Amino acid sequence: MIIGVTGTIGSGKNTVANLFVKFYRFKTLNMGDYLRKIEKARKVKPTRNNLRKLQYEIKKKYGPDVMVDMVVSDIVERNWKNVVISGIRDPYEATTLKKKLKMKLIFVDAKPRQRFFRIKGRNRPGDPETFPEFLHFDSLEEATFHLKKTKKLAHYKIDNSKTFKDLEKQVRAVARKLKIKK
Repeated sequence: MIIGVTGTIGSGKNTVANLFVKFYRFKTLNMGDYLRKIEKARKVKPTRNNLRKLQYEIKKKYGPDVMVDMVVSDIVERNWKNVVISGIRDPYEATTLKKKLKMKLIFVDAKPRQRFFRIKGRNRPGDPETFPEFLHFDSLEEATFHLKKTKKLAHYKIDNSKTFKDLEKQVRAVARKLKIKK
């Protein structure tokens, strides 16, 4: 079973992916990690803006499937059966992964203020420092990746605006619908 996780900045995409790892022993891949690895090799700081530019550059140079091909190749080479892919951004990636891997897509969201405080807590380079700056980043993400369109492609939606226990319940509910066993 292949599960994809997409969503807004700071919504808890990686947390959802990690719950599938914890509860159901899934393997995990993060699409952003591929970009961070490239930036590290180029000795470029992996800020959100730099990663966004890099993704645009490599898709322009190598085609729109470049990120999808990296993920599919990793899964095939490792012969992984149960995988959760976090950080799927745009509708094209979501649609292509759904076709190539029969992936089920989960969209994660939360209230903007909660998302802002979460990203403040993770302290990644280039993350916004103020709430207005966060709202600007959020609108840039929408303009760049068309997350509203990606959300429409999701099989399941998770609202991560409540407690961690509530998030766990929602992940378990999705797993039951997908007939995933421990």
